[in-house]
Amino acid sequence: MSSPLQLRLNSLGLSDKRSRSSASPVSLTRPSSSLSRDHERFKSNPSQTNGRESLDLTPQLQRSVLSAVKARSGSVLSRGFILKTDHYPSGRALDLDLTVHGSPNFRTPKVGDFNVFGVAQPRTQGLRAILSILRCRPDTQDPYNCVWFSTREEPIVYISGRSFVLRDASEPRKTLRMSDRAENLEGIEERLKNDILQESQKYGGLILTHNEVATDHSGDGAILPTWTAVDANNVKTSKELWESMKKDGWRVDYHRIPVSPDRPIEDNYLDAYVRVIKECDPLKTSLVFSCGMGAVRTTFAMVAALLVRRKQLLLRGIDDPFHMKSAVSHSSSGISTPTNSQIALSLEQANAQQELSKSLLRLTYVLQQSLQNHDSQSAIELLLTQPMLMDNLCKAHLGNYGVILSLLGCLDHGMSTKQLVDKVIDACDHVVNLREEIIVHRLRYSITNYGDKQGDAYIDKAVRALEKYFFMIAFASYVEEQVDVEFREPFSSWLKARTEIWNQVTFLRKIYGSRLNVFAPIHDLSALSKTSESLSNLPGVTNDIVVAGGQVLGDEYSEHVLKTRSGVILREGTILKSDRWFSESVDVANGVRGANNFRNIPDTMIYALGQPSIDAIDEVVHRIKLEHPTADHIAWITLREEPVVYINGAPYCLRREGFSLRNMKDYGGISGPRLETLEERLRDDVVNELNKFGGRLLLHTETSDGAVIPIWEDVSPRDVEVLKDIMAYRERIGENMRLHYKRIPITAEKPPDFSDVSDLMNVVIQTHSTNTPIILNCQLGRGRSTMTSIIILLIQQWLQIDSTRTRSRSRGAQASPLLMMRSNSIGDISAYLDPSRHSYQVINNLLRVIKNGLLVKETVDQAIDKCSEVFNMRDSIEDARAQAEQASSDVQKRVHAQRGLHNLRRYFDLIIFQWYLSSVRPDVARDMVTLETFVKNHPVIQTFENDLHEEGLNALKPLERVELTDGVAQPDEAKQVVANRNGSILSASTILKSDFFSNLQKMSLPERIEGAPNFRRVSLILQFDKSSQAAGTEYFTEVHERMVCGSGMPTVEGLRRALIRVNADPKGSNTVYWTSLREEPVLYVAGRPHVLRLVDRPLENVEATGVTTQTVEDMEIKLKRDVLRELRKNEGRLLLHDEVEERPGVFTILPQWEVVDYDDVLTPRDVFELMKKEGYKINYDRVAITDEQAPLPDALSQLYERVKLGLANDQAGDFIFNCQMGRGRTTTGMISACLVANLNAWDGTKESLAILREQTTNPDVPYDTLDGPSEEEAYLQGEYKIILQLVGVLSFGKSAKAVSDRAIDMMQDVQNIRKAIYDYKLKIEACPKGSEKERKLTNLGMNYLYRYGALIVFANYLIETKMNGSKSESWPSFPVWLKEHREITTILGRRTLA
Repeated sequence: MSSPLQLRLNSLGLSDKRSRSSASPVSLTRPSSSLSRDHERFKSNPSQTNGRESLDLTPQLQRSVLSAVKARSGSVLSRGFILKTDHYPSGRALDLDLTVHGSPNFRTPKVGDFNVFGVAQPRTQGLRAILSILRCRPDTQDPYNCVWFSTREEPIVYISGRSFVLRDASEPRKTLRMSDRAENLEGIEERLKNDILQESQKYGGLILTHNEVATDHSGDGAILPTWTAVDANNVKTSKELWESMKKDGWRVDYHRIPVSPDRPIEDNYLDAYVRVIKECDPLKTSLVFSCGMGAVRTTFAMVAALLVRRKQLLLRGIDDPFHMKSAVSHSSSGISTPTNSQIALSLEQANAQQELSKSLLRLTYVLQQSLQNHDSQSAIELLLTQPMLMDNLCKAHLGNYGVILSLLGCLDHGMSTKQLVDKVIDACDHVVNLREEIIVHRLRYSITNYGDKQGDAYIDKAVRALEKYFFMIAFASYVEEQVDVEFREPFSSWLKARTEIWNQVTFLRKIYGSRLNVFAPIHDLSALSKTSESLSNLPGVTNDIVVAGGQVLGDEYSEHVLKTRSGVILREGTILKSDRWFSESVDVANGVRGANNFRNIPDTMIYALGQPSIDAIDEVVHRIKLEHPTADHIAWITLREEPVVYINGAPYCLRREGFSLRNMKDYGGISGPRLETLEERLRDDVVNELNKFGGRLLLHTETSDGAVIPIWEDVSPRDVEVLKDIMAYRERIGENMRLHYKRIPITAEKPPDFSDVSDLMNVVIQTHSTNTPIILNCQLGRGRSTMTSIIILLIQQWLQIDSTRTRSRSRGAQASPLLMMRSNSIGDISAYLDPSRHSYQVINNLLRVIKNGLLVKETVDQAIDKCSEVFNMRDSIEDARAQAEQASSDVQKRVHAQRGLHNLRRYFDLIIFQWYLSSVRPDVARDMVTLETFVKNHPVIQTFENDLHEEGLNALKPLERVELTDGVAQPDEAKQVVANRNGSILSASTILKSDFFSNLQKMSLPERIEGAPNFRRVSLILQFDKSSQAAGTEYFTEVHERMVCGSGMPTVEGLRRALIRVNADPKGSNTVYWTSLREEPVLYVAGRPHVLRLVDRPLENVEATGVTTQTVEDMEIKLKRDVLRELRKNEGRLLLHDEVEERPGVFTILPQWEVVDYDDVLTPRDVFELMKKEGYKINYDRVAITDEQAPLPDALSQLYERVKLGLANDQAGDFIFNCQMGRGRTTTGMISACLVANLNAWDGTKESLAILREQTTNPDVPYDTLDGPSEEEAYLQGEYKIILQLVGVLSFGKSAKAVSDRAIDMMQDVQNIRKAIYDYKLKIEACPKGSEKERKLTNLGMNYLYRYGALIVFANYLIETKMNGSKSESWPSFPVWLKEHREITTILGRRTLA
């Protein structure tokens, strides 16, 4: 017979520890039938056994092991969560110089005396031991100080001196990431402590914890449920423990800086370290860093601290412990003798060889460890048979990854900075070597079996390790640039100013394509997965990559030169390729030799060309001087983002050897001055290489068939120049003209970013003159120069329109008659529109939200046509679509589609830019709204951008019009009308569909109002059980009985009936606040609401998530204008569409003509204004919310302010909300109003909060307090993991959920959000895995779960707002408050219905 312990282990699935995996869950299964009988008997009298009174709690505890986790109901320690011992038994380093009990992995760096230490999460006695070692005891003579940094990102609590962590029972070994804000984590830990103490009262002062035991073999040990005694004295949060130590006289200061493994560097935790460290005396204050096991995060923090402390010591005049040479060294005499230089060089070479040998030995060990149990071949044999593999692995082990070398090129003194970081990392590698971690995980991934999920984990760890290494080098460069110990500029600001570095970070974090490319030169380790026999036959790695027909050719010596390049910019694997592509030159009038595609934009002073030779620069300037002899200056703007150097008068650009026909993306987003600095370094690298090879330089050029071949050229050092110096030499053109040169780098194949546009606007505004020629050059004189020509043309027109009308116009860019209408009513602009131009659905969607959208588009189209001599952006979209549809392979189709989408995105961005220009006035004297701010203020733009990405090739399909020809049979009349619509809102391929459809009305509602579907009316105020001893009504201010109503979109007559129903008619005494939650444009035609839809998606809303209420109502005004125009055109008839259900679930959209009076076309606001004129007592407003989604924070904030306004001075008797059907959005509005009203009436004291929570807990769903709820019961009560975690991180999460749940239940006549989520969960589980139906249902289910979570968060905000009433003036709005609590959006962003 099994022992009781064995029974418990079996029930938990933990008895056979050999079969346990790292993700094994803690079982939450129900008790067996026999145990259930015992349980029933125990519930009747828990103190009796077999008729005798038991003296102990053993029977209760034995049974509770099986149900305690499931029955938990704390705000943090809730259902499905456990307390697990904090230490992993297998995570200790066994070769440390000093071992301290209770403090695993305690160590200090191997080099110097920096007073920096690292440790795992200590026990209480371990903490005392460390502080004693650091001479921080209360009774120590001449004590020192200690600053302790905890990087833990999960809730921790100490019980009897031992740390425990909160974990999900289904994933007990996986860190539960709840927040990365210290104050929030400390609040969670405080609530966790209270949950522990409260739960222990059920079990006689005991709490169920889970203990991970050690194992004598590799792998994880068993997790045993263990009862632990707790009381108010032996349970402490981390903050309480350290504060109690300090209170007892220990000289320690505690800082919590949470760092999760995937927390991005931009969250500024390095700055948080620096802010504390810079205030500490490096000679008298110890720094201790801790994380879970004191491994990666602790080591990373130690390395960062050492870099800062080293700088502090150097600024004090103390010798450098790492013996790094200064970036700029000067001998005392100013003269360096040849003998000394040779000795220094020899020593440096010897050190380098020694480091290489050490690295090779270490690499052999690491490789052998990785190959164990995977291949019988030894690491030495593998390296000997694969010399190229050995070379690449050695480079990687030394940290010479391609992305790292690119970073070094962007940094001042990059090579020496990397050497310093490597030395510091090696000094802190007792537990883990941050640089070696990259190759370790990369090797493990390479030998993982295909399909093994562990492989994804390895590659994720490798990428994170590479990112840490990358940022540590950048941080070291930042530290080295500091001139004092104040660190006035934060690292985050320093980093943000270097856009080129951020673009490399984007490459590191990419989730598309092959993620292995970031690990070059070890991106291909396929040789490791082959057998030893096949390994011996491998030819090795060769650069035989073919790109667009190009091929790398050359002799062995050329290959040797490429492999041995060692410059900062011109480094290994890079080439200098001729920058002149004659194959891409278009036959233009008056061209210039050496300047591809040189042309003048007609009727302007804008010129564009490809990268010119030096002779071509002189010729272009000469020509323009002759054409504009009265100009006093010429503006030349170079748009190149790639480093360019001139050699013997011709431009050469830097490229990668295997990708010689592609631009390097290493420097994406770089600023002009920094790019010019890189070009100067490239020039120096070229000169150094010239000296090395005796005046000859290896260059690459392109043949007529696209092949890239190496050539050797004789070059003098003085003939190596950069564009900045070339232009500076030509600054003066004759006596009265100057050349103003500006570098504005724009990424190829991407639209200009905000900073690029801002720079262009500044140049044009500052040099704005009717007599200022502007020259633009990119690489080929096609894409970037054309795009920029259009932008500058639009800016110039904008400036001219705003200038005095009577000012004489120059021969430069003339304003279009269309543009002169910008500030006037648009009227009918159809006379200006070119019907032959294509448009696209995403463009039409955008135009609907733009004031005078058709005018904006026409202005952009005219500018595109004017700049189209070499490249027409609109035509290129259609050309790419046609080529994609005709492509014979998926690869070719994808290439053409991407090119088309790229140009469609450019077109999209140009329209946004012209929208911006039409919305602001040029004003040099004062700051105006930037384009970036304008876009952020219109979040609907992001919605349309997402549509553009999601549609893919379908986005390139133009909206076709139907040509009408006399004498030819006409197509279907309805299709003809829809295809040829040309309104600003009612545009091509759009219809007006009736808002009413079959089965709209829910038949179970107690009352029905004709024309107001799903109307219902319930109390706004939560009802309390007054018979309860803790009714709590005294904690609420007395409020008049108010009601809240919901409805679908009413007809005009239905609206009248609804207002009569609530006594708000002309003779009534009630005033209602009616709020429409529709986001989509609606128009009343003949008294019935109609909604705008796409003809090919008539049952789907035209979504514009993030659109403002004002914009929607402006769209409706324009829609009304379009309809009236169409009525006039069709002699009083209007084509409408209605929805008919042919059979269950099958709907048909039927077109129908309707004769309509002009006065019967009304916007929703027109309708409600009509009601007010008729005497109905109504206050109308609108808050735009997307259907089937949670309200955005701004929308909830607007609802809050509106309900508060209605509650003030008893203005509103009823609050009425409507959406289309009166279901989802309407119910959300009703719940929000209920929350605002009730929490506004609450007295705001903590004492009453518990009573409020008790009174709002649903009494209709009781469940066994010992066994807990069933799975169905739990889900119907909203106990999803995401919601439970959300409740845990919120300051009043449990109360917020309870109040929200009560409000949801009160407003559930049409829809209960919690039940809707559960229904979707069941439907998803019934779908085939991976099916389209499953994906759609999952999206809908997650949207409802997000809505539910958002309501709980909103309730928590209202509670905090009420409790901080004295700070109401400074209290943040809901969107601002939510942004400050980023852990909330992180949790709500997770996608699971578990």
